[in-house]
Amino acid sequence: MSIAGYALKDAYTPSNFFDQFNFFTGDDPTQGTVKYVDRNTAQSAGIISANDSSVMFGVEHANPAPDGRMSVRLESKQSYNQGLIIADIARMPGSICGTWPAFWTVGPDWPMNGEIDIIEGVNSATTNAMTLHTRAGCSLSSAPVAENAKQKFTGSIKTSNCDINAPGQGHNVGCGIGTQDTMTYGDGFNSEGGGVYATEWTGEAIRVFHFTRSNIPADILAGNPDPTTWGAPLALFSGCDFGSFVKDQTIVFDTTFCGQWAGAPEVWQADAVCSKKAATCADYVKNNPSAFAGAYWNVNSVKVYQQDGGFIGSAPVSPPPSTASTMSYTQGIPPPFIPSTMVTMPAASGNAQSVQVVTVDMTMTMTVDATANQQATGAPGPQSIVRPPDNCSRPHRSGCIAP
Repeated sequence: MSIAGYALKDAYTPSNFFDQFNFFTGDDPTQGTVKYVDRNTAQSAGIISANDSSVMFGVEHANPAPDGRMSVRLESKQSYNQGLIIADIARMPGSICGTWPAFWTVGPDWPMNGEIDIIEGVNSATTNAMTLHTRAGCSLSSAPVAENAKQKFTGSIKTSNCDINAPGQGHNVGCGIGTQDTMTYGDGFNSEGGGVYATEWTGEAIRVFHFTRSNIPADILAGNPDPTTWGAPLALFSGCDFGSFVKDQTIVFDTTFCGQWAGAPEVWQADAVCSKKAATCADYVKNNPSAFAGAYWNVNSVKVYQQDGGFIGSAPVSPPPSTASTMSYTQGIPPPFIPSTMVTMPAASGNAQSVQVVTVDMTMTMTVDATANQQATGAPGPQSIVRPPDNCSRPHRSGCIAP
């Protein structure tokens, strides 16, 4: 038991890591250029492995993939209600064109029980952003309160309404907090030997902390975490009852390709690095296997702590074999964030410019070639990345749902 009252509930370690996850094998809800495979197939293909210190899960990178590149999507058998999730990650997929890696949690009957995006990005992104997605009625506090240490955080609010249908934000934008710290994602994260993401979830707030490998607090290393001693988090979500809006969360790791965010034409063409490699994201992913050798995770552990007498996780759920591949659809579990916000390009100058492009829940620092955009002359207006089908009255990230 830590001084803060947290006791270890579950430990996902190399000896049991894959046993505690279901391998999703359905079609990618984000329409990605990916083929999710089961545990046996992944092991035979060499894209998952474990040793005494960490587990590895990556993607197939030896052959062309006309039907989608092989990958895994891991969904924890256990779900949780409040607590502290500490992920010790030695490496994540690099800032690689075509990729869309994510570490997140999600509840059933989405969006009724919410979603927490902890790590996510696409293509050559170098910074992370954290986002919540909920039903109507949850918005962030307008600004940190300087006098109150609990209200301080190092990131900045990008969007404040967590409702996936919030007016003025585009469908499923949610409430997002960004950072300029390049050590939080992709190549920069890996250059530091990875680090720890710790997500504290209580009824009053959700805090996301990031620590580089050399700055992990001693209490985390000792197994006695005390968030009150860690200083300001990277992100702080406050302003609504998170015990009500975020419930029964399943832990998810995945690496998909292209799809409705990384592969959106506006996103691909706005990335000066990636757009020069192929006309479309899908073409690049299908025909350049060696480019994805670095698209893998090394995870040392994921540990879930609870307050003494606090939250209780739900019982593990293992779907019967006949429904294992469609479990996420029948339970309404969505993919990570699909973009529906805007990309605003800078006025044309004839030169590539480094700008902040906010797409969905991710503030990406990348090089943008202004001449690649069709509206590069003059002062361009914003461009919608994703439009739901004309006959879709309520777009959902795995399709359309009834009114």
